[in-house]
Amino acid sequence: MDTGTGMKLVLLAGTLTFGNEWLQTKRVNWRVPVATVLAAAATSGFGRVSPNGAASLGIMALIAAAATPLNGKSPIQEIGSFVNGSPSTVKKKTTTVKVA
Repeated sequence: MDTGTGMKLVLLAGTLTFGNEWLQTKRVNWRVPVATVLAAAATSGFGRVSPNGAASLGIMALIAAAATPLNGKSPIQEIGSFVNGSPSTVKKKTTTVKVA
């Protein structure tokens, strides 16, 4: 594998996390991109020693970032709800029925 594969996967995982949190909270959390860049740099350094190990680490980070629900829904759940037509940004109408 290429020595940069692990770094690219970590950057993708960070982008998923950043975008999902921004979509759900409507606020930008600048800690996520900073941590992503630091993790990608560490993974890139590890990729020079063991390219396959860095790629495996990147795949694990991507799976964890895509499947872990933070602040409500995981990115996989958010994409699924968008495909099904009910993204979290759409407010659902609720109806209450009072029984007398």
